[in-house]
Amino acid sequence: MKSLIAAILLLSISGLEGTEPSVSIYPLSGSVYVAEDSHYAKTNYAVYIGAASVTVVGAGWSPDTAELLAQEIRKVTNKPISDVIVPDHDPEYAGGVSYWKRIGANIVSTELTEETLKRDWVKAAEFTRKYFPTYPSLPLVLPTKTYKADFTLENGNIRGFYLGPSHNADDIFVYFAREKILYAGSILKEHLGNLAFANLEEYPKTLQKLHQLNLDIDKIISGHWSPVHGPELIDDYLALLKEHSETGH
Repeated sequence: MKSLIAAILLLSISGLEGTEPSVSIYPLSGSVYVAEDSHYAKTNYAVYIGAASVTVVGAGWSPDTAELLAQEIRKVTNKPISDVIVPDHDPEYAGGVSYWKRIGANIVSTELTEETLKRDWVKAAEFTRKYFPTYPSLPLVLPTKTYKADFTLENGNIRGFYLGPSHNADDIFVYFAREKILYAGSILKEHLGNLAFANLEEYPKTLQKLHQLNLDIDKIISGHWSPVHGPELIDDYLALLKEHSETGH
């Protein structure tokens, strides 16, 4: 438990550097942009500006932070935001769903994430408020379009896929094929992070399955801490998991 609290405090500190929390967006490669949100625990999202519309990976912490992200997106394009992918049920990825739904975007997830939201949304939000007391009490808002496991958007340029339990039971990866960029959300990051709901037996197996896909990856976008990494982040995180299993730290 001490290691868990330390991890959350690290996230909190990283999200509160500077003055007021903010949301920013900047280009990474091709059609892919990185969005950084410093509210609560700093969280990174991906934004894909396609030929006719925009896809966002991660709905944001709340309707208010989602609206701030939408405002930043409108500074770089006037194309409509058509799809918002919810990569897992945690509040930083699902809390802003109602805003995107209100402006007419499709809310996309796997069936597993929809089921987990129904079962665990209240628990996840209460867990968040335990460490961030100002996090709002938000009603459950479900996705509008769900897939069994894998899906593609933007004529195949965006691929979402599930490989097994990791940070949570329902986390997915999102791959931008043309840019060779993998969005890994909370699955891959530079520190071990929060393992409160992780399946520590299956987590390394899931990452090995990722290796076995032999995806052409130039960059990985992590959901927390530093946003952009090279493909070596997969092995780096496997090493962190191995150390944790051997030492308990």
